[in-house]
Amino acid sequence: MGNFFTSLPRGGRCLGLALGLCSLSVFSQTATVLPDIEVKASPGSSLDVGMGVGSPQTQFFIGTDWMTQPLSGQVIDQADMALVGPGRLTDLLRLDSSVEPYYSPVGYYEGFLIRGFAVDPMLGSRVNGVPVVGESRLNMQNKQQVQTLRGPAGTWAGAGTSAGLINLVTERPRDGREVDLTAESRGSLGAGIDLGQTGPQGGWRLNAAIDHLRPEARGADGGSGMVSLALDRPFGSRSVLEMDLEYSRHSQRSQPGSQLLGGTTLPPLNPKLLLGGSSWSKPVVFDSVFAMGRLSHNLDSNSKLMGTASLHRVKTDDRSSFPWGCSATAGTLAGTYFCANGDFTLWDYGSLREKREAAYLAMDALYTVEQDGLTHKLAFGASYLRRTTRMPLYMWDVADTNNNGELDADFGDYADTGNVFTSTWTGGPNPSPSFSDAFDQTIEQLAFVAHDRVTLRNGDSLAVGGRWVRHDEDLRANFPYYPAVRRSQDQTIFLPGLSYSRKLNAARVFVGYRQDLEAGQRAPLSSANYGEVLSPRLTESYELGLRLQPGKTVAYEATAFYTHRPYNFRRDAGLSDALGSFVQQGRESRLGLELGARGSLGQSLSARLGLTAMQAKVSGTSQDGVNGNHALNTPRLRANGLLAYKLSALQATQASVVWSYVAKRPATADGRVNLPSYHRFDLGLLHARRLGEGTGLSLRFYVENVFDHAYWRDAADFLGDGYLTAGAPRTFKASLTLSQ
Repeated sequence: MGNFFTSLPRGGRCLGLALGLCSLSVFSQTATVLPDIEVKASPGSSLDVGMGVGSPQTQFFIGTDWMTQPLSGQVIDQADMALVGPGRLTDLLRLDSSVEPYYSPVGYYEGFLIRGFAVDPMLGSRVNGVPVVGESRLNMQNKQQVQTLRGPAGTWAGAGTSAGLINLVTERPRDGREVDLTAESRGSLGAGIDLGQTGPQGGWRLNAAIDHLRPEARGADGGSGMVSLALDRPFGSRSVLEMDLEYSRHSQRSQPGSQLLGGTTLPPLNPKLLLGGSSWSKPVVFDSVFAMGRLSHNLDSNSKLMGTASLHRVKTDDRSSFPWGCSATAGTLAGTYFCANGDFTLWDYGSLREKREAAYLAMDALYTVEQDGLTHKLAFGASYLRRTTRMPLYMWDVADTNNNGELDADFGDYADTGNVFTSTWTGGPNPSPSFSDAFDQTIEQLAFVAHDRVTLRNGDSLAVGGRWVRHDEDLRANFPYYPAVRRSQDQTIFLPGLSYSRKLNAARVFVGYRQDLEAGQRAPLSSANYGEVLSPRLTESYELGLRLQPGKTVAYEATAFYTHRPYNFRRDAGLSDALGSFVQQGRESRLGLELGARGSLGQSLSARLGLTAMQAKVSGTSQDGVNGNHALNTPRLRANGLLAYKLSALQATQASVVWSYVAKRPATADGRVNLPSYHRFDLGLLHARRLGEGTGLSLRFYVENVFDHAYWRDAADFLGDGYLTAGAPRTFKASLTLSQ
């Protein structure tokens, strides 16, 4: 921990000192036992799915009433977070049955699939509704909700959000102070503070945390620190300014995934192994600065103006001693997997001083008009997004196999010097790295949006809207081994959204249609036409949903959906043949059913259940081995459950069980290899009571993956080939919180 602490800038060291002083201050309070605090499961108010997702007008247009929302989404609130336990966003999103990890290894940023489509890290990751850089570590310490919007979100958020949105909501100012201490089974330690104050002139809230990370993957150690400040300031009785500032630094060695053996067999599964980890491996470092402000002004009781500005800037040193490929079969498809006997080539990868920035401006006008017995909720807005990516120091070459300070050929010592069965490998860093100014991209989106949601006399509602988007992209790429690319492209498109909702006593039924357009994909290095950019893809989605809330404490939902778009894939002839071209041909579709239930079942028991059944088909390609197959990494069934039970024998104590089930899913595009299905169970125990006047104590204990079941968490399409990520082994966690 000392090495990480000294690597922090001076502000980070001050943060660690502040945490220690605050801890001493809180612990010095006199401890007198008072009546227990009542521990409750997820309250019924958390059924408001979708609040704040997308943009300010989305909340106005969709509404905050869960029953009337014409879309499918989920909210994971602070009550859920307390029961699931501290962890990454990947851990929390296990509670959404339509969300799947998509290459989220330890130490790296997190990727996701929603309904089998990849969430765009440039446009699909949001904080308080504004776009942020998804290729970064998103902190959870200062977040009060995680929201997902399933399906194309172009109507709400702009082109490029075909999978949907993941939105994190920051905590707002409140009176109080809090200290958190956490520990995990291998010696991971963390400390955090949460201070706040409110008054007539507004309020502030400060969150800060520092962590020493020692995960179960041996060698993937590191550390992180963050500090955030939320400010709310009223101006008169009609206006309020909300601001958020956040700085974080994360430094940790990453745990690369594995590849199939010869393209036909699953490799050994060892979640504690840092494959390719060497003494010369260096951590991946993320430095992140986020700032946003939102000014709201009520013109009268029926109209509001909102202005939003945000900036997220991330600097990254991306480094890895990376296992990839089989030199014995180089030039063929089999060469893009590990060798059949488990051998692999160790590569020295580095992309230093990466810079990514998302700048966003928006103006929104919201009106409510009642006329002839109809209520119109109108939303108009304009927004501008500028997204830049710079990769000035990029290097991808094999490791120095002989450790002799020399590389012997164009690809260095390109030889298979590691083996997954023996867990051994040799090689050192590239002795004379040649860095390239590899990538420079600027994306600008100018958008105008208009929505009208009409509530009819009988309670039914009709929603019509759309977003006009002008998408400009300027790209310069000069990766090693790729042909140089220099191009600019402009696209203009109108993305419509349409829904109708009908009231049926305690239920509502809705139908909806949405579109999205995503930029063309670039052919990966492991393809015959690597570097070529394919055509943009239009995604269309249809939904039919049911909401049922027979009482105040329990709600049910069901959504059937169908989504399709053109299919991008590498057209391979066979494992012994040369690599195929990356093409756009045929169609991929998602036909599925989402079921959910949530609420309290009596005084002591509450539950949250979800299930997604989905067919992810490919059709219309020239490859008979691909047509009709289930799409890569998409299970036919995912289910999860969260049960919380208040223990009558132990006052103010609540036990919880989190269950996840994932059916088998393809690890190759042609379906010749599948990852087996798995169940995972987590147990938690939460105890909360009062100590002294106004002081609260919370103790939490968690056991993740109770039965230590070994499983493959995902088979992401990474670098053009399936990369297998192991699920975490059994892990013990504990936390202590003191609050006033």
